[in-house]
Amino acid sequence: MVNIRVITKGAIIAIIGSFVMQCASVAPVKELSDARQEIALAEGEEAAQHAPDELEASQESLVRAHDALAAGENDAAKTAALAADASATKARLDSVGPYTESMAKKAQELIDQAEEAYAEKLASDDFESAKSLKEKGDTAQDTAKDTAAKAADTGDAVTAIQSEQILTEYRDSYQNYLQSQEAASRARATALAQKDELLSSLSGAESILEKARTYEAEKTAAEEYGAAQDEIQKARDLINDDKLKDGAMSIAKSEELARQALEAALPAYAKKRKAEADLAVGGAKKSFTSYKRYGSKAEVQSIGEFVRAADEALVASGKNLGDENFEESISESDEAIRLASIISEKTGTQVVKRETTDEPSPEGWKTYKVQNRRPADTLWRISGLRQNYGNPFLWKRIYEANKDKIKNPNLIFPGQVFDIPPKTGPVTKPAKTEEEPVEDMNGDSNNTDRENVE
Repeated sequence: MVNIRVITKGAIIAIIGSFVMQCASVAPVKELSDARQEIALAEGEEAAQHAPDELEASQESLVRAHDALAAGENDAAKTAALAADASATKARLDSVGPYTESMAKKAQELIDQAEEAYAEKLASDDFESAKSLKEKGDTAQDTAKDTAAKAADTGDAVTAIQSEQILTEYRDSYQNYLQSQEAASRARATALAQKDELLSSLSGAESILEKARTYEAEKTAAEEYGAAQDEIQKARDLINDDKLKDGAMSIAKSEELARQALEAALPAYAKKRKAEADLAVGGAKKSFTSYKRYGSKAEVQSIGEFVRAADEALVASGKNLGDENFEESISESDEAIRLASIISEKTGTQVVKRETTDEPSPEGWKTYKVQNRRPADTLWRISGLRQNYGNPFLWKRIYEANKDKIKNPNLIFPGQVFDIPPKTGPVTKPAKTEEEPVEDMNGDSNNTDRENVE
């Protein structure tokens, strides 16, 4: 038989009463959780710096709450937990304003750094996002300040509802600032990753300036040529210093200066080249006049075609020169000189050649140790040193000769030693030849250090 326990009405009442008594002193789990969360928020909002006394009081109250809980004193634990929560809230109200201001300042600094890295062009999505989030943070911060000011105007203590509203609005503000900082950092990193591409875009200005150099701009437009050279190096230095926006502006300026150098050099060079063409064609025609006395009819007729073509090129050169179409004039002069050279070759004479302005190439190889200085050494600057080439456009020769030491031509480091090849010729350094030892009659190598034992 199964025993069935009969619970009387009185027993039921006793059980219910015991349960109610236990509920009255239940552990304050929620209160402790709320206090811990509020203290964590206060610590995150730099209360240790802006409200240290209130933060310390909240932490001490939380410790007392845990001690009381461990002792089974639930009511005392609840009271201490509520005190910890209140002190932490007070600490937050005192610190959240300055903390939000510091977050706003940091966001703006990172946006400025991203802008300096030209993120507005090279990483536009993240950059625009960073600015938008910063504006949202500013709006939320203004709202929080207004709410706090209105609460203070009442003259009474800030109510729990007002406190929650103020803290929520400030938190919304600084979370936007935090996201703005992250977006700005991403934008800057993305922009800087394209540094090498921006450096390579300097080739446009360099090619224009190299063209100006072939037109002797170093002599006839020295001021403009020097300004363009300096601006190209300035652009390179700015980009290497992560100032990509200023570097991009400097690239554009260097291209303009290079064009100015080219335009300044063109008139004088066109006139010089026209004079050289006149001389070359004149000399070739004289040779042709002499050649007609003994050349065959067919050969004279063939060479005569070249003479007529040379005259036409010479006329076109003069017309373009008069119309200030300098590059066209130079091209026609070059053609006239080319034809004059053919005429002279066919008639057995030598055409009068233009004088060269190139300096003789340095003999042999040199070495150069990269210096630690400002502005930093670059291959462009090293190549431009008078002791090396005196021409920065030859930097690629140094790069080609030192590929085993240079992984990226835009990144060289103080202390590196580079081989500097001659201005012309191969960029591969010839291998050293070692003298083979001279053997004596007995097959032993001569040794100058060997002692004479005789």
